[in-house]
Order: sequence, then C-alpha cells, then structure tokens
Amino acid sequence: MGFDKTTNSNHYITKPLLDGKFIGRIMVSNAFGIGRKVVYFLVKKGAEFLADTDGILLDTIAFTAQKGGIYTTKDGESVAVIRSDFAHKEAYISAFFAALMYLQNTDYEFVDYKHYYQLKGDKGTSLKLNGKAFRPDGIWFMESLDPSAPRFVYVVEIHRHSERKHIIRQLRQQVEAIKAKSVQNRFGFEHPYLVLSIFTDENINAMQGILKELQQSDDWAIMQKYFLFARLSDILADCYNGLGYFGGNKKPFPSIII
Repeated sequence: MGFDKTTNSNHYITKPLLDGKFIGRIMVSNAFGIGRKVVYFLVKKGAEFLADTDGILLDTIAFTAQKGGIYTTKDGESVAVIRSDFAHKEAYISAFFAALMYLQNTDYEFVDYKHYYQLKGDKGTSLKLNGKAFRPDGIWFMESLDPSAPRFVYVVEIHRHSERKHIIRQLRQQVEAIKAKSVQNRFGFEHPYLVLSIFTDENINAMQGILKELQQSDDWAIMQKYFLFARLSDILADCYNGLGYFGGNKKPFPSIII
C-alpha cells in the first residue's frame, strides 16, 4: 500500500487508506460548536485487510458497518457530525417548542428556522465572522400575517455550562457578528436581528454574574438593544414574560393577540 517510506505526515498514512476505502473519515464538531475535528474509523474492508495480513480472526476486530472514504455532502463539502450532548439538545428543543406554542397565540409564525443539530448539507446555522465560521444553536425567522408588521430574526444560544470566560466570549462574538451583519449576509435581508441568550437553572448564578460584568463593558450598548436573556424554565412557563430585555419596556418579540 506504499508504506515503505517513513514520514511525519499523518496525511501520508491516511490518504491511501481513505482512497482504498479501508477507513472512513468524518468531521466532528467540538464541544462548543466552534471548529471541527477529524475522526477516522475502521470499516469492514480495512478489518478484512488486517485479518488477512496479520492472520487473525475477523471476529476479533472491531469495525463499523459504515462505508469507507471521506464523507461529503452532495455539494462536495465535508459532512460534520454535530454535538451529541443530549441535555443540551433537549434544552434547545424545549426552547424551540416553547416559542412555537407561544406563537399560536400571536399573529406571527415561523417562516424558517435553522438548527445546529440538523444535518442536511445546507450549512445549518453556520455564520461567518472575520473569515471564520461559527455555529449558534439556532436561527429563527418569524413573520406576521400583517405585511406591515416588523419581521423578527433571532440567533439562539443555549448556555448549560457555567464557564464564565466561554459564555462571555460567546456573547461578545455575537456582538461582533451583529456589527458585521453576519446573519444578513448569509440570508440576504436588511433589517436588524436579535440574539436570544437562554440559560438553564444550573448556571443561573454564573449568568447573573456575567450580566453584571457585561453591563460594565463597551459591548453593553449593543447587547442592551439587540439581546434578550431568559432562563429556560421561565420561558417554558411563560414565554413572553420569561424574556428579559434591557432596552426598554417594549420587547422585540411577538405579543399575544388579545
């Protein structure tokens, strides 16, 4: 297979294995959804090669039932497996359905939405900032039955962990994305969009401290106007009143029709 020469390059080893369909390769998003890692896995053809070469039983080799080679979408882009953190996924889905059920009492509806967890080959929630891609948990598009009413677009972030530095970095990244019009550039609209920052009960103390810190920063001028903050349990109980907004009494969110 051409392994008679030594080299320090991992690609030198993996390329012939991938080309020969002895192994498979897929991208896996990291724990916080920023960046990706390469994962290789052994398939049946590779296991059979090992069994024949080393004279061992095929049944003693662990391999997957997947095909070998590089997994790509129909557009030729590398397929990525997205995070499998069930608790995080459950929190996001709960928030989405809370909003979906709430909208039934308004004259607004979802006209589109992108989820971090979807795998459709259409880039999902991927946004560009300073030439690099990042992936929020969701992007929701809401429009009213009244054509003259404002359109709402929300970038949704779920915070389950209590890592202060990461959450602050994540929220400040959203500030820079607003300045750069990352969502408008991706989806082709002009009006402003908002960020919906949702945290779970286990990190409420961390979020309270984070909000106090952010209120003292230069980023707060944008956050105050374009960010909504909420505890997950609050919006599950009462979606509209569970949303915290620091930019005035009128929240930039559909209101119930009385």
